[in-house]
Order: sequence, then structure tokens, then C-alpha cells
Amino acid sequence: FARRTPVGDQQVRLRQIRDTDLPPDAFSVVMATGIVAVAADDHGYPWLSIPLAWLATVVFVGLALGLGIRVAGRPHSAVGEVGDPDVALRLFTSVAACAVLGVRFVAESWALWLLGVAALAAWLFLAPLAIRDVGSRPRNDLREHAHGAWLLPSVATAGLATTAADLASHTGSITWLVVGAVVWVLGLLIYCAVASLSGRRAAASPLNPEMVTPDSWILMGALAIGTLVGYHLLTAAHLLGGNSAITPWVRPMTFAAWILASAWIPVLLYAEIWRVDQRIGSLRYASVWWSAVFPLGMYAAATAATGSEFRIRALVTVSLVFF
Repeated sequence: FARRTPVGDQQVRLRQIRDTDLPPDAFSVVMATGIVAVAADDHGYPWLSIPLAWLATVVFVGLALGLGIRVAGRPHSAVGEVGDPDVALRLFTSVAACAVLGVRFVAESWALWLLGVAALAAWLFLAPLAIRDVGSRPRNDLREHAHGAWLLPSVATAGLATTAADLASHTGSITWLVVGAVVWVLGLLIYCAVASLSGRRAAASPLNPEMVTPDSWILMGALAIGTLVGYHLLTAAHLLGGNSAITPWVRPMTFAAWILASAWIPVLLYAEIWRVDQRIGSLRYASVWWSAVFPLGMYAAATAATGSEFRIRALVTVSLVFF
């Protein structure tokens, strides 16, 4: 047992503080719980959907308060941490959490507006930080560190598009519908950019267990939420008269997003099983596992929506299995 010096004690205290901090992707638990509540509602289980929705809301409020206290208590440390792209990109879970809760409480206009404003404010705050952090890193460095969680800005942007589509349904405004469509395309472009980085990383080096993490499922989940956005846009377009100019191209893009999301599932499942086989202790709990729950729940909700929009009854069963 080495004798502790004052400097050593200070380092220990700092390490303990960091260990008790909220991880930047803490809101993924809200995303996961919220989307399971949405899927439960889709399949007619209100006795499960309502408690999960309120649980997600309570956890969201608790995490928001915890994050606010953390930033207020150590603002300089928080600013320094956000300079890391991995931190800034993971913080987009707060935006996505607002959007997911908005989908569940879509019937309540006041809740949709409140969550939409909160999501937009968080997105506008985080987007410049993320662009700055990513732009300051060499391209090779970005490629070496890219992973599934870096797709969270795509998920968050798609969430904003869903909220805009729902506001179009509530207000009857074509403007919100157009905004939703534009933001949806932006989210898909972000997905393509980040997925290409991950693809280059996989192609440049041999696959190892450390490259396969639970948040790799966001590769599928980001496309699944893209599918759900398309469904909400089409629903809003039908309510606004059904003759919107966006319908002819949104419909095939929605189905294409669902096909691509489905294609990821066997690949990711195989990679996850291989990782568990290669690395002892892979199934121990870590907060990142919530980033695997969310894509599965989102795929359930997106598949139910696809089955409804394209009148494919079998997809209701597929959705139920994933739920």
C-alpha cells in the first residue's frame, strides 16, 4: 500500500467523480424504454405501454436534472469534455429521447410541442459542437474511431423530422410537412456519411471483437427510425388531402429504408454472436447495451408502420416478434 500524497488523493477524488458522472449517452435508456412503449401501444397492450411511457418520462426528467446539475457544478470541465467528438455525438441521445417520447404522446398536442421545442433546442446546441469537433480531427483519425454511436445525430435528426410530421398532422400546415421531409433527407445523408466511415474502418483492418459493440445495432436502428419518419410523413400527407408532392418519392424511400434495416439484422446478429464467442465477459452489463435495445424496439415500431402503410399483414407478426 503506497503512501498517499495530497496530489494522489486529489487524483483519486477526481477519478471517483468521473466514475459517478452520467455517461454522455445516458438518455439511451429513455429512447429504449420509450420505443418499447410505442411498440406496446402499436400491438394493443396499454397495460404495458402506459407504465413504460411514464417510466421513460420520469427517467428523462431525472437525467435532465442530473445533467443540468453536473454542468452547473463544473462548467469548465463540461466544456472540455464536449470537445471530444465521442462525447458530443453521444449527447444526441437527449434529442432522440425527446422525439421518441413525442411519438408516444403524439395525441397530446401540448406534450408534442413541448418535447419538440426541447429536441430542437438541444439539436441546435449540439450540432455546431459536433461539426466543430469532427471537423478538427484528421480524416484517418475519424475513420479509426467511428462506431455505431456516431450515428446518433442521424437518429436525432430523424426524430426531429418525425416531430415535424406530427405537428403537420395536428396543425394542418403543409409547411411542417415540407420541413419534416427536408430534415428526414438530412438525417439520411448523415447516416450515409457516418456509415461510410464505419465501412472504411472495417475494410481497412481485420475484424476484431472490440470493433463489434452493442451500439453497432444503431446501424439498423437509424434506418428503422428513417422508416418510421416516412410513415409519419405519409400519414400527415393523407390528412392534408393526400395530394402532396412529397408522397410519390417518400413512399418508395420508406419501403427501401425498411428493406435496408431488415438486411442489417442477420449481419449484426452474426457479428454479436461471434463477439460473445471470441471475448469472455462480453455479456456483462454496460450502459451501451441500451443502444442495442432501442434499435430492436424501433424496428418493431417501424415494421408495424410499414405493414400498415403497405397493407402487408405478415409484417404485424414480424413486428410482434421483435417487440
